[in-house]
Amino acid sequence: ASARKESSSAGGIIEEAIVDEGAFAGSFKEDKSATVAAAAAAAAKEPSPVVEEDVSAPAAAPPKKGFALADIFKAKPKDADIIIPSETPIKIEVASKVLPSPEKASWGGEDAVFTKGRTFGVFDGVSGAEKEAGLALYSFTLASQIKGLIGTDGLTMAEMTDVLETAADIASMEATGASTATLASIGEDDILRVLTLGDCSVLVYRDGKVAAKSKEITHYFDCPYQFAEDSPDRAKDATKLTFPVQSGDIVVAGSDGIFDNLTSDQIWEQISSVPPRAGMIAGKVINQSRTVSLDEEAPTPYAKQA
Repeated sequence: ASARKESSSAGGIIEEAIVDEGAFAGSFKEDKSATVAAAAAAAAKEPSPVVEEDVSAPAAAPPKKGFALADIFKAKPKDADIIIPSETPIKIEVASKVLPSPEKASWGGEDAVFTKGRTFGVFDGVSGAEKEAGLALYSFTLASQIKGLIGTDGLTMAEMTDVLETAADIASMEATGASTATLASIGEDDILRVLTLGDCSVLVYRDGKVAAKSKEITHYFDCPYQFAEDSPDRAKDATKLTFPVQSGDIVVAGSDGIFDNLTSDQIWEQISSVPPRAGMIAGKVINQSRTVSLDEEAPTPYAKQA
């Protein structure tokens, strides 16, 4: 059977970037589309611009438990994990789109995405997790909390681990359900850093080929690592990817709704069929993923594993 899953992705293109706010789709709009995000970055003569996006999530529901964050995120980077800015940090262009599965379209689905400055993330709500009515979903809470805790500069791996753990602690107290997560940041040192807990993925394309890919982490088939109130999985368990990006690279991050339906070659076919603009890439990739997911005879990556 083909995968019929909600699609989310975030990513980036490294090119001569022109920041186009109209290409960004990170906010929770009326169409509540799926989560696809594409980012573009380019070598520039000036420090990269800061572009801040809304989280693609609805207004927060009443908290499940009281929680006060007395001392918000304070990074303690290790000597081996610091960002030394390059002379001309690359600029990035980011776009996102959310496209829930048809059964969840009426209420917006369970995937969330955020972008802020040089950092972006995709959070895939676990459909099979128990949910309590009236509470915010775990995935949306992760996205909104992380966005609120970080600044616009690139993050080190240690900083991302700390903030992901903090956001998960808050979500476990205030939200319902469960979520996988991928959190990525392109530092001013032109290094892409990625944390992945579960089966979301990040691909870096260079000259039409996959130059780097994050590693999924699962307990067994169809049971990815995930954050939840009663889950033993923690941010420290996440897989890590560090990769030096350069002008012309395209980064795509997404939920399994993208990668269960499309191979890396098929994703590139969609990328290369439109101009190198983040918004167009995000839309093209996610729409093709939806088309394939509705074809029960399609030989999808998910179908081949099942």
